[in-house]
Amino acid sequence: MRRALLTLGVCLWVWQSKAQVFPVDTLMKNGPIESRINLVFLSDGYQAHEIETYLADANGLLTSMFNQVPFKHYKNYFNAFAVKVPSVASGASHPRTSPDSDCAPVPALTVDNYFGSSFDRYNIHRLLSPSKLPTVVSVLASSFPLYDQAFIVVNSPYYGGSGGDFATSSTHASAHDVSIHEIGHSFARLADEYWAGQSYAAEKPNLTQQSNASLVKWANWVGTNNVGVYPHAESPSWYRPHQNCKMRFLNAPFCNVCNETFVERIHALVNPIESYTPVLLTKELGEEAIEFSLSLINPEPNTLSVSWKNNNVSFASNVESVVLQPSAFTADLTKITATVTDNTTLSRSTTHTTSHVYVVEWTITKNDPVTGVEVKSEMHEYQVTVYPNPVADDFNFSYTLPKPARVNVAVFDMQGKRIKPLVSQYQNNGEHSFRFKAADVFGSSGEYILKFSFDDLVISRKVVR
Repeated sequence: MRRALLTLGVCLWVWQSKAQVFPVDTLMKNGPIESRINLVFLSDGYQAHEIETYLADANGLLTSMFNQVPFKHYKNYFNAFAVKVPSVASGASHPRTSPDSDCAPVPALTVDNYFGSSFDRYNIHRLLSPSKLPTVVSVLASSFPLYDQAFIVVNSPYYGGSGGDFATSSTHASAHDVSIHEIGHSFARLADEYWAGQSYAAEKPNLTQQSNASLVKWANWVGTNNVGVYPHAESPSWYRPHQNCKMRFLNAPFCNVCNETFVERIHALVNPIESYTPVLLTKELGEEAIEFSLSLINPEPNTLSVSWKNNNVSFASNVESVVLQPSAFTADLTKITATVTDNTTLSRSTTHTTSHVYVVEWTITKNDPVTGVEVKSEMHEYQVTVYPNPVADDFNFSYTLPKPARVNVAVFDMQGKRIKPLVSQYQNNGEHSFRFKAADVFGSSGEYILKFSFDDLVISRKVVR
């Protein structure tokens, strides 16, 4: 898992060592903290006697979130916790300084809440966020440091929220959808699909200045479920992928592009192989079989595929365990591999996101006497990126090797004929990147297969020229 905690200076960390530790309730537990995405809620503007209301508000948000795509498919990948932080006073401050039309109807308020949550931040009325970010960081560090995404629930009935490092929302009637929209910013780094203003315009997974439908970063989705390249009326040089996405309108679903971004973010944080056996085994073989098994974190419905190989020969698929008889280990050295991939239809990522392949490899060595065997295991994650796709002038690919390997990369036509070898060498572990002129690799327009071979593992990607 990748964890990030804001570093705000030496003085803050000294303060954190003395920070109060607040009680934490478990709202949802699908697995160990170390192998799941941990959503951590913080209360602001809830007095001590209102903490049960806060827990109900956080649970309501979770229920809504995990009833929607893509979260309902990957619920097993998440845990959720609530840090119970009482405030002196209820609600959120409202200085009433915003020029927005929705500011005036809300009364001016100064509230002594723990994280300083306030409306009118940056002169935008509905922009509700904590003003005491060092305090947020300190509480997370002392009460739940292994968080992946923090969310501040503010006890205010007025409409508002914000993204950034920490998502924030009020308890307004629309709070559930506002919260999920804000998680789109904080967790997936998505842009608004309404026009938020020139100061917020930047290249994001769902915002671009590329107008060509064949070159845009979401080209693989263009033409599916109304995904296209739509200019913002307020700034026509910027484009969004959809006209009715949750990043634009509340109560709408996420578009395909946003769903894909969430899925890729989830896979960047969680390895779907939770554990495997045996890890290390020395035994007399005799007539006793050996079981090899995986414990997987399955999406709902399950979209994981499993491929089992014995010395690179396939012998089983889509099962989490296999039992091999002594006759399977006739060679002095036998390698059993299980390769896991997620075949979800929510992602067509080839242009800007890494594809993940997870491999467990067992090495079975015959001992002396030959009736005994020693089993050792390793788990590896191979990362392959191909871009842009479709290919224009330049063609790039990169891969990350978890261990040294003999590497072969070649282009094949759709009939399986090899067109051009690109890489053939033994390489050390780490990232390797290559760039070619498309005309030198593919020749004519059409569809091709780019095949990566890492020792006995083969990964293929379709490329369009």
